[in-house]
Amino acid sequence: MQGLKDEAPTISATPDLGQVFGESDAFAEILAWSRDRPVWQRDALRRLVAGGPLSSDDLDELTKLCLDPTLPHEFLSGDHVSAQQTTGAPISLLRIEKPTGINALAPDQMLEFSKTGLTAIYGDNGSGKSGFVRILKHACRTRDRGVKILRDIEGSPQAPQSASLAYVRGLVEQSFAWTPDTPANPDLPSISIFDSRSANVHVEKTNAVAYIPQPMQVLEGLAGACDKLKSNLDAKLAELSAQTPLSIRNSKLHPATAAGAFVLELSATSNVVQLDLLAKLSDDENHRLITLEGDLAQDPQRASTRLAQHKSRLDDGAAMLKRLAEAASANAFQSREKLRGERDAAVSAARLASDDLFSASPLPHIGEPTWRALWEAARKYSDDVAYPEKHFPDEEGHDELCVLCQQPLGDEAIKRRNAFEGFVKSSTRAEEEAAELRFRAFLTDARQVRIDMKSILELTRFIDGDVGDAELAISVRRCALIAAWRLRALLRETAEPQQLAFLPEAELAVASACLGARAAQLAADHGSPEYTALLDEYRELKTREGLSALVPDLKAEIERLKVAREIRKAIKDTAKRGVTDKNKDLSDRIVTNALRGRFAREIEKLKLARMPVELKKIKDAAAVSYFQVTLVEKPDEPVGDIFSEGEHRCVALAAFLAELVTAKQYSGIVFDDPMSSLDHIHRKGVAARLVEESAHRQVVVFTHDLAFLFELRREAEAKAMPIHYQTVARKQSRPGFVEAELPMKAKSAWQLGQALRSELKAAKPHFDGWADARRTIFAKGIIEQLRESWDQGIADFIFPVLGRFDNAIRGTSLFKLAVLEEADVKTVTAARGRLSEELHATAETLNPETVTHADLLDEVVKLESWLTSIADRQKDAKKPS
Repeated sequence: MQGLKDEAPTISATPDLGQVFGESDAFAEILAWSRDRPVWQRDALRRLVAGGPLSSDDLDELTKLCLDPTLPHEFLSGDHVSAQQTTGAPISLLRIEKPTGINALAPDQMLEFSKTGLTAIYGDNGSGKSGFVRILKHACRTRDRGVKILRDIEGSPQAPQSASLAYVRGLVEQSFAWTPDTPANPDLPSISIFDSRSANVHVEKTNAVAYIPQPMQVLEGLAGACDKLKSNLDAKLAELSAQTPLSIRNSKLHPATAAGAFVLELSATSNVVQLDLLAKLSDDENHRLITLEGDLAQDPQRASTRLAQHKSRLDDGAAMLKRLAEAASANAFQSREKLRGERDAAVSAARLASDDLFSASPLPHIGEPTWRALWEAARKYSDDVAYPEKHFPDEEGHDELCVLCQQPLGDEAIKRRNAFEGFVKSSTRAEEEAAELRFRAFLTDARQVRIDMKSILELTRFIDGDVGDAELAISVRRCALIAAWRLRALLRETAEPQQLAFLPEAELAVASACLGARAAQLAADHGSPEYTALLDEYRELKTREGLSALVPDLKAEIERLKVAREIRKAIKDTAKRGVTDKNKDLSDRIVTNALRGRFAREIEKLKLARMPVELKKIKDAAAVSYFQVTLVEKPDEPVGDIFSEGEHRCVALAAFLAELVTAKQYSGIVFDDPMSSLDHIHRKGVAARLVEESAHRQVVVFTHDLAFLFELRREAEAKAMPIHYQTVARKQSRPGFVEAELPMKAKSAWQLGQALRSELKAAKPHFDGWADARRTIFAKGIIEQLRESWDQGIADFIFPVLGRFDNAIRGTSLFKLAVLEEADVKTVTAARGRLSEELHATAETLNPETVTHADLLDEVVKLESWLTSIADRQKDAKKPS
C-alpha cells in the first residue's frame, strides 16, 4: 500500500494556469491516497463517491466497521472513481434503446440525441422523462450519486433491468449494455449531468453561498464522518463507563491488600484467573479468618492466656490419643500375638513334660492350668491353715493328712505329691509362668491407655469448638473410636480388625503450633512486627472475602474495559488531520485563478452582472476549504439574503459550466430541468448560454417547461443553430413513449398543418371503411386540432413582435404586422366559424358528424395557404426608413 501511495503523481499546490488540475485528477489522487487510510474510511469514501451524503444507517455501519475491520466492507475502487473521471476524446450520446424494467418505461423505445448541437427533450410531468434521466445519471458523471433505479411496480420484481446506450467517442460509435449492477463504463463519465442536486454551490445556514468542488464534498463528508464516528465512539465509552458499579468505582477494599490493589488497578489486561484465586478462600483460610476475627475482637492478653490453655489441653489430648493409637496399632497386635505365642509354646512344653512325668497317673491332664490352680490352692491351704509350721509339700509327710481328700498319706501318695511339686518348680513350669506373666503384663499395660467415650466426646468438642477445627475434630474422633475398638479386640484377644486408626499427628502438631503462635502474637506489643503481621494477615483475608462478592461485576467490568480499549483504538482512526491536509492540498489545486475567472464570465453570461460576484477562498477548517461566492464590491454582504432562488440556481449553473470549460474537455453535457425556479429574465439567459455552448459540444436538455422550450427555440433561431427535438409522452396510462418531434402544443402552425396532413394521408385508405363512431371521433379530433392550428397561426403572425411565452416586445419588428389585410381577418374568422362546435348551427359551420375525408383535407389546405401567404408577406415587408 505504501508503494502505491509513493507512486501517486506529485502535483504542486500552487495553481498552474497552464495545466488545469481537474476533478477527475483529484478523484484519481483520492483513490491512491485512500489506500493507506483505515478500513472504515475507505468504505466511507466508496459510499460518498457512489451514493452521496452518508445516512444515519451508513454512519452506524461505519461505526461498527471502525470497531471491527473484519466485518464485510467494500473499498473505494477504480470503478467508483471512473464514474467521476473524464476521458481524453470528446464523448457524445447517440441514443438510449430498449429500456426494460425501468420506472415503468414503455419497452422497445428509443430516445435519440443529436451527435452535435442542441437536443431538446420535452415531457410533461409523469411522462417518463425522469426514467431516461436516471439511466444517464447512473451511467454518466453526476453529483447525484444516490440516484435509485426504480422498478415497474406492476412488473415482476425478478425481471432484469437494462437498457442499451449508444455513444460516439471521437469518430467511433460504440454501445454499452447498461444494467444497474454493471461496472461503470470508462467513457460515459466524460458526459456531465446537471440538475438541482448536482451543483457545487449551495446556501449554508449562515446564508453564505459557498462553492465546493465534488472531490472536496467527498472529503468534507469523510471529515464529517470522522466527527460523527468519534462522537458515536465517545458515547459508547461514556455508556460503558456509566455501567461501572459504584462498588467498583468507589471500592472500599483496602488498597494495600492484594485484593484491593487488584480492584484499584483493574484494566483490560487484568487476570481473571488471578481474580478467581484471590476471591476464593480455602477452608483453611476461612477458618483462619474466623479465628483472627475472634482473637482480635477480645483483649489480647486474655486471648493469649486462653490460647495457651487451649494449646496445653490440645497437647494433652494429642498425647492421650497417641498412646491409645499406639496401644491399638498393628505393632501392638503383633506384640500380643508374639507374647501369646511364647506363652502357648511354654504351656505346650509344660504339658509335654507333664505328660512324660504323669503318664501313669490315674487321672488325666495333670500339670495343666486347672490342675495347677488346684495345686496352688492346696499349697495355700496347707501353708496358711492346715500346716502353717510346714512348707507344702513336706517330703516326709507321714503324719499329715491330704489337704484335698483328708486321708492319711501313704508312701505312694507322698512320693506322687513330691513328684507333683518337682514338676511345678521345674524350669519348664517356670518358663510357662514367665510367659504367662509377660502376656498378662502386656494386656494390663494396654488396658491402662483406654479412653472412655465421654473423654473422646469432650476432646472432639474442644477441638471443634474451642480450637475451631471441625475437620480435625472429626479426624480425632474417628481415630479415637477406631483405636478404642481395636484396643478392645486386643484386650479380648480376638483377631485384629482390618480398619486402622490413623492418628492426625501432623494436624494436631500444626494446630498446637498455630495456637502457640496466636498466643505469642497476641501477647506481643501492638507495635511489634508480630502483632503488625497479624493485623496484615487479617486485612488480607478480610478484603479477599469482600472481593468474592464483586467477582461477577469485576469480570463484567474487565470485559467492558476490553471493549473500551478497542473503542479507544478505533477512535485513533477517526482523526481527521490527514483528511484536512488532503482537502486543502486538492482544493488549492482545483480552485485556480483560471476557474475563478471563468466563473466570473459565466455569471455575466447568465445575466447576473447587475451584482458582480466572484469565488473567494474564506478559510480552511474542519477538513473543508471554503470558497464563498461573494459580491465583488461588498464582500461582507450575505449573498444568500440578496440573491433570489433563481439567482442561486444561476450561480450553481455558472460554477458547473466554469468547471467544464476550464477543464477544456468537450464531451456532452445533459441538463435535467435547468429552468427550475428561474424567472423569465434568467430563463432567457440560461437558454442563450446553453445554445451558445451547443456550438462547441453536444448539449442535451430535458424539460417539462414549455416556455423554456420556446426560449431555447427562439435563441437557436436567432443564432441560426439547429435543434433536435424529442418528446417523451404517456400513452394508455404508461409512460416512456418517444416521438421524434415536438409535442403538438409546441409546434408552429405550419408544423401542425403538416402533422395533420400526415395523419389524413395515413387515414385515407381506411376512413370510409371505419364505423360511424370511429369516423366521428377521428373527425372531431382533426377539427379541434385545426382550430388550435389557426390559433397558433395567429401567434406565429405576432411572433416577430411578441413571441409565445415571451415578455420581450420587439418594437422594431412592428412593421411586419402591417401586412395584415381585411381579407386575412375574414379568412381567419370564417375558418374559426366553420371549425367551432359552438357555431355549428350557422350555415357555414361544418357538420362534424357528416364530414368527409376531402372536407378535412380541404381545411388543412386552406390553413396552409393562409400561413404561406402571411409568411411570404412578412418576409417581403420593408422596414420603414
